[in-house]
Amino acid sequence: MTERFAHWLSDSFHISYMTEAVSKKLMSRAGNLLRRRSYSRRELARKLLKLADPIEVEAVLDRLEEVDLLNDSKYAYNLAIYRLRDCGWGPLRVRHALLERQVAAELVESALNGILQEHAEGPMLEGYLDRYCAKGGMPSDRKGIKRLLSHLQRRGFTHEVIHRTLRLKVDAKAWSSFESGD
Repeated sequence: MTERFAHWLSDSFHISYMTEAVSKKLMSRAGNLLRRRSYSRRELARKLLKLADPIEVEAVLDRLEEVDLLNDSKYAYNLAIYRLRDCGWGPLRVRHALLERQVAAELVESALNGILQEHAEGPMLEGYLDRYCAKGGMPSDRKGIKRLLSHLQRRGFTHEVIHRTLRLKVDAKAWSSFESGD
């Protein structure tokens, strides 16, 4: 966000109980933060509360939402799709990350449901497995399969999707040995 745009935001935004200096300082700080990366409303509020009281911060956040520089719904969707598709995270880990970033639970669920309707979890897991196992290949013994299963659970994929996908990807003989416990 340029100085000129930040100046426009603070000039077009005047509330009688907020001093001009505080308004400019908050808008400038918010602009600097949002220039680096997106934030949820609560994350940004937590950072701005160090500079001003809650009423002033809420007014600035409302203005940022009006001009669409702050949007929790878009933030949740964009972060979720990036983590799921590009980082190889599963939906459970993405849900946890969004809640940790203080996005409202209903927005998290809405974003994840929308993405999982567009892009099934299985193909995303297959894509991650192809990248993860590119050098060493798929495991061919019980210990390797168990290690891979544990790794995928830590990444936040659901148990059912992991088993369904590995059943297709791992050699049939190795998989039956894994399932039987031999």
